[in-house]
Amino acid sequence: MRDCLTAAPPARLRKLALALVLPCAGALAANQAQDLTTLPFEQLLSMEVYSASRFVQKASEAPSSVTVVTAADIRSFGWRTLADVARSVRGMYLADDRNYSYAGARGFQRPGDYNTRFLLLVDGNRINDPVYDQAPMGGEFPLELDLIERIEFVPGPGSSVFGSNALFGVINVITRKPGAAPDSRVAFEAGSFGTRQASARTALRSGGGVDIVLGASRYLSDGQDLYFREFDTPADNHGVAVGLDWEQRSRVYASASAGPWSVSLIHARRTKGIPTASFNQPFNTPGSYTIDQQSYASLAWSGSLGAHEEVLARVLAGRYESVGDYLYPDASVNHDGSKAAWWSTELKLVSTRWRGHKLVAGLDHEHDYRLLQFTYDRAPHASILDDRRSARRLGLYVQDEIALSGALRANLGLRHDRVTGLDGVTSPRAALILQCGPDTIAKLVHGAAFRAPNSYEKHYAYPGPGGQLANPQLRKERVASTELVLERQLGVDARLTATAFHNSASSLVTLLEDPATGTTRFENAPALHLRGAELELEQRWRSGAMLRASYSQASLHGGGAAGQSSAPARLAKLNLALPLGHGWRAGAEAQHVGARHGMAGAVGGYWLANLNLVSGRLAGAGELSLGLYNLFDRAYADPAAPEHRQASLAQDGRSVRVRLAYAF
Repeated sequence: MRDCLTAAPPARLRKLALALVLPCAGALAANQAQDLTTLPFEQLLSMEVYSASRFVQKASEAPSSVTVVTAADIRSFGWRTLADVARSVRGMYLADDRNYSYAGARGFQRPGDYNTRFLLLVDGNRINDPVYDQAPMGGEFPLELDLIERIEFVPGPGSSVFGSNALFGVINVITRKPGAAPDSRVAFEAGSFGTRQASARTALRSGGGVDIVLGASRYLSDGQDLYFREFDTPADNHGVAVGLDWEQRSRVYASASAGPWSVSLIHARRTKGIPTASFNQPFNTPGSYTIDQQSYASLAWSGSLGAHEEVLARVLAGRYESVGDYLYPDASVNHDGSKAAWWSTELKLVSTRWRGHKLVAGLDHEHDYRLLQFTYDRAPHASILDDRRSARRLGLYVQDEIALSGALRANLGLRHDRVTGLDGVTSPRAALILQCGPDTIAKLVHGAAFRAPNSYEKHYAYPGPGGQLANPQLRKERVASTELVLERQLGVDARLTATAFHNSASSLVTLLEDPATGTTRFENAPALHLRGAELELEQRWRSGAMLRASYSQASLHGGGAAGQSSAPARLAKLNLALPLGHGWRAGAEAQHVGARHGMAGAVGGYWLANLNLVSGRLAGAGELSLGLYNLFDRAYADPAAPEHRQASLAQDGRSVRVRLAYAF
């Protein structure tokens, strides 16, 4: 893989590091006495974030370069899934295999990985399931975007506060809260490929001080006929899969809060047809599908203990089911899947008792009391796998934000985790945040993260040619990361962010194939190194216009590089939102994704453009939006995973979505 990705020369990284550090050297020596919170740099950085340190802090003081996407951004650009949102974030990359969406960041993405190296949260609650560790990003994400207030993307290792899975980033989805006035709306949409959806939500504050948010949606898509040249024979309908790309999903959400208490419920079910003939299935044969069903219930109490301490106590119960039917040439049907049930608790204390310190300490515990993986042939019934297990996770963490002077802050964190089947693992993080002047902040962050191999990687087995072998001896993954960030204010409403990073990863879990037998098995790969740089400009105007442009470059090196990443070496992104007058607004998006290398060869780079138009109020309370995706109908494809015969999987051409919403 070393010759597959374009490396950023070490000299360039050294020059960028010097460029970030030198402007701050004088400020550090001068030891400015002015308090950080009084500086005028906060026009763009005053937004508070939670996900970097597990307590609320200004984005400028967070030990990371946090990206915040708001509900207004989602509305302006017409994003339909969490994957669409993530595609707009600097350094992130998404792929789609016509069933699930797969995320990568900063030059790393293993083909077929279920987003296990990202930790996904909803209101601080872990959403990654305990069987596959999957962070659902596409249609499998359980929450409607209309219910989201904002999304925080924290790149880099986050295990020092969140534990396993936070190797390359933490994504925290924060749901809407009621405002002073009731906010209710219904929406109907229709689009290309027989897509239609109806949704409704309401957010209100009762006279008794109870805040309530409710939401529900139903989505249907007929899909499209797809051509795959690898199956272009008369026996396989000349490579065209007809009517197999369909999708159905339903989502329900409810939350309520009163005083220090809050409760939330999420339930989602998604069924997706499989048009790709994955896992050696016969091509263009109906009946192959997957079902993903998720349920979460959370109860939390938060309050103050005197003037200096705040406490959060939370309990969550979750259930997850993923099943599918897979067809085989002898006309047999294999039913394969998993079921999981778990509960978790969180106890957290935030203290400002000591001057110049903000201390957070906490405990996380999760009991996965049901981890079931199974596969069997339906008729005649023949059990192939029936694996039943349980597991526990326990983590203790402490972090301190220290004001060393008016210009310099330190953020020090440490966490120790114990996971069933693994030795204990300790994850540190240290950050220095320096105010270099009234318009510049520099951050130097070093940390380590880990991921425990999941039940699927260790214990799933399907014997025979082309099958998979279990590997209970898998070791944990480890990543050490160093990141240098410069955030500079340009005028009143513009910000430039430059980042250089270096990641060293060891024992990353990789699916390898034995050429002699065709069987696969998860193994720990040799060490590899990721390095790269990112540059982002953000400009906002008083008229309501917004510009965000970014460029990212990353390279992968080391003995474990081969087959480890299908991420592009280069990414360029542009988002522009403009008011058009009479209440109308336009959101234009352009992205360049560089060439990638999949399991079966190279996949070319491409440019994409999207356009979304949003009306002002129609008939008093209506809103119309028109989304055009892949505006110029560019042909492009994503690398395929090991279970596919295809080298790459073609993605959608131009598509249209019309959405009508009515508020009351």
